[in-house]
Formats: sequence, structure tokens, C-alpha cells
Amino acid sequence: MNLLTRGRRPHTKKESTVGTNETSEAVTGLGSGHSGDNPPPATARRGGFVYVMSNQETGNSVTVFTRDVYGNLTRKGTYPTGGLGVGRSYDLEDTSDPLVSQGSLIASADQRFLFGVDSGSNEVSSLAVDGERLRLVSRVSSGGVRPVSVAVHGNLLYAVNATDGSIAGFRVGEDGSLTPVDGSRRPLIGGAGAGPSQIQFTPDGTRLIVTERQTNIIDVFPVDAYGRVGEPVRNQSAGLAPFTATFLGDVLMVTEIIGAPGFLGSMSTYHVNRDGTLQVISAAVTTTELTTCWTANSVLDPSVVYVANAQSGSIGAFRFNERGEITLFPADGHIAVSKNSHATQDMAITNDGLYLYVLTAGIDEKIADPRLPTYVEGTPYCDKMSISAYRIEANAGLTTLKGFGVADDPPRVVSPGVLAPSAGGLAPGSEGIVAF
Repeated sequence: MNLLTRGRRPHTKKESTVGTNETSEAVTGLGSGHSGDNPPPATARRGGFVYVMSNQETGNSVTVFTRDVYGNLTRKGTYPTGGLGVGRSYDLEDTSDPLVSQGSLIASADQRFLFGVDSGSNEVSSLAVDGERLRLVSRVSSGGVRPVSVAVHGNLLYAVNATDGSIAGFRVGEDGSLTPVDGSRRPLIGGAGAGPSQIQFTPDGTRLIVTERQTNIIDVFPVDAYGRVGEPVRNQSAGLAPFTATFLGDVLMVTEIIGAPGFLGSMSTYHVNRDGTLQVISAAVTTTELTTCWTANSVLDPSVVYVANAQSGSIGAFRFNERGEITLFPADGHIAVSKNSHATQDMAITNDGLYLYVLTAGIDEKIADPRLPTYVEGTPYCDKMSISAYRIEANAGLTTLKGFGVADDPPRVVSPGVLAPSAGGLAPGSEGIVAF
């Protein structure tokens, strides 16, 4: 049985305006192949949009970027969710990945709506999408404390809450409104100590997967025809600190922050059995990088999944065979490194599969975090974040593009010697990115 082709959904596309070309800054090669091939002609490509959630404690919002056919980003409007985030520039824990999660901002399958967590106010918001414009539709209680990840399947949405270790479900109306599903709230197996990082539906929508980072448990909840979940099945993670819960066909992919050796990141793959147990396909296949977390499935080559390695400030990948077994790709684990090795976080690939965008911290986590042995005294930890951008080549290599950062909106002179605050870059603690 080819597990990779079952449950796959078609990608939808939206048209946008086109712009001018931007010369790439660097080309990242793979051990073999021809990275840096000429990009496809503009007539074969379309523009689109990228959406980033601010996750700020003073007020959560989503900022919209238009994307031209060459992958260049232009910052447009910012739209409040009405709720609160948890990102704070003055707190080390909350300047880079304060949610410790994937799926804090997601899109509906038809890309008509965005759904995001308002962790600081314990809410979930939905916003209607009209290209570069967003409209707040609904904001409801998450059913727990500090939601960190959401998942949607059809008209059913679930959120996982970190502080009290719970999940809760909602019906999504035709207009994007959210209505709680009676009887859907359930505790995680690990309870308040679970440290959940992602919630995700199986491709057929009959089960919910939750990774418990702190307990090394993967919960599998059955979902009935009314959208309610039953008692979870406990599964031990094949690696330490399971993070993502995503699918390639029917294969469940789970990255592990620590992995088998005790310090390098890893990924495991599983088959989800009907009884909720997980059958290991590949167990904790180690990367060459530190803190492997976020993933993004390639569109151009469906056998490739990219991974972001936060402390290494790099992008790597795994290649899948038809049985769901994985190998590190390329063999040395390096496809791209962020500017100044700043911590790489959430990732998103465009509908056409041509561009990868990576939310990037304003710090090199290895030297900015005093809890790490590589800490360099005096290193700031609250610099603004940016978006790293890459063109995806035919051989799965990545060509570095300009992206978006502070330099794209430099300070302006108000009077001699006086500068207005720069609006460039993204607020420290931003989380969640979606690309169309």
C-alpha cells in the first residue's frame, strides 16, 4: 500500500497582481543536482499573499503581505483579532516562539478564512480573507487556558490549550463564525503538565492527534459524527519532546525537539491504526541540527518535507519512500541557513509550491539564551523578527531571496538627529504564518 498518496487533497490557487523581479542573494546547493536553476518564466507563475500573526500581549493581529511572481513581499495592512497574544519583547521566554507550537495560525481548505489563537485572552478568532484585506468574523473562548494550536477539517475546528492541558471543538459556519460543540472539551492524557505543541486531524477527520512535548506522549482522540471526541489513546513518542503532528498522505509525521542522541533534533513517522494506536514506520531519524521543530510539505516534490531547526538557524529536509520511511535530505542535513544563523520558526509554502517563507527570530538562539552553554554574555534577545524567503528549485534545493525585515522599512528622519521609530520587521514573539 502506498501510504503517501492516500488522503491527499488538491491545492487551490488565488490570483493576484504581479510585480518586478528581485535578484536572489544566494544559492544553496545540495550535494548533487543543480540548485539555483533558472526560475520558471513569469507566465507560469502567480502572485499571492502571506499572513503573519503578531501574538502580542498588547493586542493580537494579523499582518498581510502581498507576494509578487518572483517571491518578493510587500507589507500591507494589519488587522486586529480583538484578542490578546503572549509575545513580549522584554521577556526572554516570550521573544522567540513563546507558544512553542505549530498551527497557531491556519487557513480553511478553501482559503476563505484564517483561524488563529489569542493565547493571552484564552480565545480563538476567525477572519474572512479577501486578498490583502481581512475581516474579523468571530472570537470565542478556547474552552481552556492559553490555546497554542488549532486544526480544522471541513466545518469542524479544534483548539488545544497548554496551561490546563485540554482540547475543545467548534463548528465553523458558512460565514466563518465559530460555535462551541457541546460536550467536546476533553483533558489531555498528560493534563496540565502535557506541554502540547500541535493538534491535527487525520486526513479522513475521524481522529485528532495531539503531541505532548513535556510527557513524550502522543494522544489520539476518536471523533464521532457529531464532532465530539472520545477518550484518548496513549502512545509513547519514538523520540523525545514530540512537536509537530502533520500528515503526508496517511503517514503521520512528528518532529522531536531533542531526538534520539539527546541533543540533535529528529523526526518519526507512524501509521495511525483504527483503534488509535500508532505503528512506528521510522523511529527518531536524527538530523544534524539542533531543535528540529516546524515542518512544511513540498508541493513540487511530494516526497520531500522541509524542517526548521531553531537553534541551528537552518532549514533541512526529509525524503519519504512509498512506505512512509524517511531519510535525511540532503545527507549532511543542510539546505539553507538563515541570515546570521537567527532562529528559524514557523514555515509556509505557497500554493504553487515555488516559494518557502520562514518566520525568523531576531536572535541567534544559541548565543542569546543564557540557559544554554553556548551563551555569549551581552547578546540582545529582543530584536525584531523577519521573514526569510526561498525559491524552491526542481531538485528541492532552496535559493535565498530578499524576504522581509527591518531594512525594508528603515527609520525616517523627523528632524536633525531625531529618528522616528522604525515600523520595519516584525514584533518579537510573532507566531504563525500562512502563505497562498
